[in-house]
Amino acid sequence: MAVEPTRPAERTAIDRILNALPVMVGYWDRELRNVMANDAYVGFFGRSPRELRGTHLRDLLGPDLYELNRPFIDGALAGEAQQFERDIRTPAGELRHTQASYIPDVVDGAVDGFFALVSDITERRQAEEEMARSHARLAEAEQIARLGSWEWDIAENSVLWSDGLLAIHGISPVDFEGRYRPSSDHVHPHDRDRLDAAVRRALETCEPIDLEYRIVRPDGRVRRLHGRAEVITDAGGKPLRLVGTAQDVTEMRATADVLQQTAADLGRRAADLQARSTQTTRARDRFDQALTPRQLEILAFVAEGLSNAEIGERLFLAEPTVKWHVRKILRALGVANRAQAVSRYLSS
Repeated sequence: MAVEPTRPAERTAIDRILNALPVMVGYWDRELRNVMANDAYVGFFGRSPRELRGTHLRDLLGPDLYELNRPFIDGALAGEAQQFERDIRTPAGELRHTQASYIPDVVDGAVDGFFALVSDITERRQAEEEMARSHARLAEAEQIARLGSWEWDIAENSVLWSDGLLAIHGISPVDFEGRYRPSSDHVHPHDRDRLDAAVRRALETCEPIDLEYRIVRPDGRVRRLHGRAEVITDAGGKPLRLVGTAQDVTEMRATADVLQQTAADLGRRAADLQARSTQTTRARDRFDQALTPRQLEILAFVAEGLSNAEIGERLFLAEPTVKWHVRKILRALGVANRAQAVSRYLSS
């Protein structure tokens, strides 16, 4: 290892600096034997500095991990810096994710060994994985709710759209321009002025935005969105960002319109039926007033198609009596024959 001779005090200072680092720092010579390692290095592998010094790298990593790292080791000994990530199980059995850098130690054109700088990035990787899971859950929730979110950095005129909002607009991330432009082509021509006015008003008053507007997708389909937005300001009240959401309510509004139309139709039909019922009741009342109960009874049998003799048998009346009642019925109703009387009866 090409290291200038140092006085004991300098050596101690360097050791303190190396041992204070959270990164594992070690040096492996060309024979892959350990020359030095800081406290983080020896602590990670559960070895004391005396146990580690002179140990072959294969014995420290184990045969399987050593073979996985062998291409990077060979690259470092060939004079090329290496960087890679690797899962390593500690002596306690805990699996940790590390990021390693092998930096060749080149002296007079020859590689004497390499420095190994290893960072334990387990927490960072877990945070990244959780962020990825959260992003996936958000994307799934946005898809289910047909919802998207956005943010506009006013000073930079930089706009970010969520995957859900891009899907609603039918735009790929590659085609998204990423900036705010009034009278956007994405907005329906009849709604552009109204939307632009809402944005200007929000920037002037810092009041939230809540409105519906239409968009035109690249495929020509028109969708109706419900947009909400809040203005984020600095301590002095100056607008910094505008953040908001947009939900596709096309089907919801179409359903509401159908229900409203159906309710209106039902209302008209109910009024119609009520009017007809009233007219029928009045006609029935007038009909009942024109005939006696016995005449109504006989007329009901006439409507069933019974003859005078059959009606007499049902009511225990003589046939001439039934005939007399029928004449009274025709006269009271102002009709000429039994058929007309039945028609009046059935329509009442």
